[in-house]
Amino acid sequence: MGFPSFAVRIIAEGQGLTMAYFGRFYLDQEKDLIVTLDLEDGVMRYVLETPNHTTGNLITNLAKICGLPISLSETGMRIIEGTVPCYIDAYNREVYIFRLGNTKTASIYADGTIERKASIPAISKTLMSQTKNYNIDFEKTVVKTYIPAACKFRSDLHTHMNANLHPDLLIALGIHHQILYPLYYIKKLELKLNERQKRQLEQERERKKEEYRDLPLSGKYMDRKIDDNVYLNFADLILNNTENASYNIPRIRRSLAVMKDGQAVFTNLEKVYLYRYVFCRPVLSKEKIALNHVELIPDEDIVRALKQMEEDRRNPSYKNFTLFQDKLLWTARSYRKCGITYAEISDTSLVKKSAAPHVLKQIHEAMPAITEETGVTLRFLAALRRIPVGIGPEGTEDLHMQENLQVLKAVSGDPYVAGSDIVGEEINDIRELSSVIEAIVKIAADNPSFVIRIHAGENDSLKENVLNSILLVKESLEENQPFPRMRIGHGLYTPNLSSAKGKQLLKLIRENHVVLEFQITSNVRLNNLSALGNHPLKQYLSNGILCVQGTDGGALYGTNSIDEELSLGKLLDLSEEELLSMRKTEEEIIRVSMEEFNDKLSSMDHRNVEAYYAERIDHTKEEFLPAKSHKALLSSDLVLEEKMKKMPEKQIPLIIAGGSFNNDSHETRMKEEWTDLLDEILEKGDPEKMFFVVGHAMKAYEKYILDHNDKGFEVYAIVPALISEKEKEKIQDSEVFVRVSIIASAMGLYKSFYYEIFKRRPSVLLALDGNSAGMNLVQEAKNGKKKCRIFVNGKSRMLAQKARTLEGYAKLLKGDGSDGKDILSAVDEILQEGK
Repeated sequence: MGFPSFAVRIIAEGQGLTMAYFGRFYLDQEKDLIVTLDLEDGVMRYVLETPNHTTGNLITNLAKICGLPISLSETGMRIIEGTVPCYIDAYNREVYIFRLGNTKTASIYADGTIERKASIPAISKTLMSQTKNYNIDFEKTVVKTYIPAACKFRSDLHTHMNANLHPDLLIALGIHHQILYPLYYIKKLELKLNERQKRQLEQERERKKEEYRDLPLSGKYMDRKIDDNVYLNFADLILNNTENASYNIPRIRRSLAVMKDGQAVFTNLEKVYLYRYVFCRPVLSKEKIALNHVELIPDEDIVRALKQMEEDRRNPSYKNFTLFQDKLLWTARSYRKCGITYAEISDTSLVKKSAAPHVLKQIHEAMPAITEETGVTLRFLAALRRIPVGIGPEGTEDLHMQENLQVLKAVSGDPYVAGSDIVGEEINDIRELSSVIEAIVKIAADNPSFVIRIHAGENDSLKENVLNSILLVKESLEENQPFPRMRIGHGLYTPNLSSAKGKQLLKLIRENHVVLEFQITSNVRLNNLSALGNHPLKQYLSNGILCVQGTDGGALYGTNSIDEELSLGKLLDLSEEELLSMRKTEEEIIRVSMEEFNDKLSSMDHRNVEAYYAERIDHTKEEFLPAKSHKALLSSDLVLEEKMKKMPEKQIPLIIAGGSFNNDSHETRMKEEWTDLLDEILEKGDPEKMFFVVGHAMKAYEKYILDHNDKGFEVYAIVPALISEKEKEKIQDSEVFVRVSIIASAMGLYKSFYYEIFKRRPSVLLALDGNSAGMNLVQEAKNGKKKCRIFVNGKSRMLAQKARTLEGYAKLLKGDGSDGKDILSAVDEILQEGK
């Protein structure tokens, strides 16, 4: 990869020495690992810094594995600095060779060209950033950027519409199309404004305050309402404020990808999508400014993109492109850079009655020219959110899903609609969506090329979701209907593949030619995979299972198709033969998909795509969701009102995870060493200093606290928004106070622990047992804005595995009798710090 030099030569006063900023390159996709080069009288010096990572873990661990010393910058940040040796190559050219360890990382030429030869995958960067003792081999951290040509993947078969574009491209599109940027995000990101921009926003805020004065809102809710509806032209924010651009742009960039210092959880992903929606579903400014002096923006990639966007406006094929169509264009250009020729992108707008016709119109208008330029074909999976059917308090039918399925039926024959997807955080049993899958299979019966993809097996909470997804499709087939083209997104967690149920799964996958899609970077960055040795891809390949790679929206996770393949190969030790097997699978998918695409395209009437689909949707009246009796769920706010109480502010919450955070097949078996620990805490703890917080299930160790609470500690249970009659009775009969979550699913409750505790107050977490939800709870405790002292059962395999990636932030308990003292001391320390 070549980077032009933006060298600025400066003559050192009184010394006659020529000094220069020579150039800059990055060791990762997200511009987090920055190498800045200076040249002075033929000597090249470098500074490696990580300004987006505030803990210092990333650069400290990198220095350690590379055997390099750490220095401090003038601002007190940790940096690595040194010289880059110069060589003469076979063509008598000067070339500077930058190495990390013994690995050539970049070749730097006198004309300013910088060719990166190795990089640091987002996975390694993430794991380095969240521990004080990184222990993955150097060879799997600094990775040579070469892929055997025969094995190079050409598709991205698992990605998402608003997650494809790198933050720099979104920033450039926001400037070019002059979107409106909310005051709320300006405040949230602590962006710097000039005095004129401050006055403009203050005046507009006063007008909105007056406009909203009669709304039934007050305090922070009114402030949020106002700030969400006061805007600044994004182009104005950047171009008319260049003195602050070098400060603002990195902050905006950080908001458009998952968190930097460690693994994220789905809570963080949802927040990132909100920041991205400002750019991907924008409101455009009516008052435009002149897009002058873009070269003053202190980022060459943004400048380059903006200049190309201006050039595109002189291209008859692109001059009238909407922002959505420009997104398609730049997505295809990004794929072309990575050697990708075919991609299928999940998009929820294609199942919305109000959006689908217009979206398809724009796709049909734009894609021929885009494909002609780039050679990339983009197709789409109409994505339904995995909301369980009939979760309302009265067990009502999900009318929203009914509409989604009707729209899906109407658009399913479009050439650009390759199939459907079921997306969203995997916190519900896929069998709750049986009627939805039945409807999708019915739609596929009329479209032999239709792909049915289901996100399943992404975390270990519901290990039978992959098996049940395939069984549900099979059971939904009409008489003589062939099994449809089916893909499973992730497939990371299943029953043990060597067990009877695992062998049944493998047989079912093989017989029905189901394809599994793997996205290792998103698995790691979203806290679904911490130990790479647990990844099942090699086992699937050895059993003859069809597997392909996706990126899951690589721009969110600091990766792209090339880095993803490098990560798969290096970090999972895949052989060329295994990579070639995956390449052959994707080749067949591309071949069949393109044949069907071209057949559909040639037979379609393109005269008025939007009107055509609007009419089809209006005339699609089929009732897809059969009337079924759903188990009625109750509103916790209503049925537990008398148990609700605000947590005390001056005492320390001690969270006990030991029964409520398990997967569907795991039952906690209590051990004497841990009940002894709880006895010690109950006996020696002070109810005036601390209180307990547990999950809503109140099983095992959590129940033990309730059963042995002789000193009268207050105990709070965080419960889902919707509960069953049985759960209601159990909570009502227990000596607990209640905090009601906005989350309906029990497996998503870890989010409420973050919002209720880790975001707002210091705390102590004692994690004794749990699976994926427990791992998310531990990670949320580490990620929280307020410090949490984390103690983890060292004999719980999953939790201990998670804790080891958080060395320096989580303590593994040994059960040797000293743990209780440490936990109670943590409570006292927090109280002292509060004073």
